[in-house]
Amino acid sequence: MRRNLWVLRLLALLVALGATWGCMTIREEVQPLRETTLTVARSAGNVTLSWIGVKGMFYTVMYADSMGGGARWKILPDAINISSMASGEPIVVHDRVAPNQPRYYRLKQDRQPLRP
Repeated sequence: MRRNLWVLRLLALLVALGATWGCMTIREEVQPLRETTLTVARSAGNVTLSWIGVKGMFYTVMYADSMGGGARWKILPDAINISSMASGEPIVVHDRVAPNQPRYYRLKQDRQPLRP
């Protein structure tokens, strides 16, 4: 009987220690940097992408040739870590694509340059 009481006390201690030293949940609210609209205009094989830049932000254009979960996003050449000299400045990037080939774009923005 005494041994059972000792075991129960030990288990209670272990549970208390586990609750104290166990997993910890940290809640961190991540706010979007800024809403930015990427405008895409296409004429035959010429694609023009544009958006309004913010000073101190770095932008990278990515593309994929298909949509869905299996899409492989790649960095558009010459469109990595583009920075704006002043807020409100339009930024324009060009791409060439075969006229009948679909292409999808997205814009990544951050306060730090992208390290590919």
